Amino acid sequence: MPNNESLESFIEKLPALAEGAKERLRGHQGAFRLETAEGRVCEIEIHPDGQVTFEPLNREPDCTVTASESDLLAVIQGRLSPTKALLLRKIRVRGQITRLTALISLLD
Repeated sequence: MPNNESLESFIEKLPALAEGAKERLRGHQGAFRLETAEGRVCEIEIHPDGQVTFEPLNREPDCTVTASESDLLAVIQGRLSPTKALLLRKIRVRGQITRLTALISLLD
């Protein structure tokens, strides 16, 4: 798991993480929107060739993840499992939850 002190530092590292995960992401695709209770929004698109873009989506996201910044950071840091976060309703997901597998691979 990446060592991130803040959600901001994680977001800044996302392009490098995506480049390192390119082979694992190949064959996956999806458009994601991360929303925090504090108003931060990050949109990510994974393309079938493994490329990842971090810019406003030009389509509806396949999956939207909503959480507080502290809960999202706990998942990113590995202090809270994604499954437990979902069960405890600390993270809410709308859309195609199965697409999250590709996005979670950025954390490995």
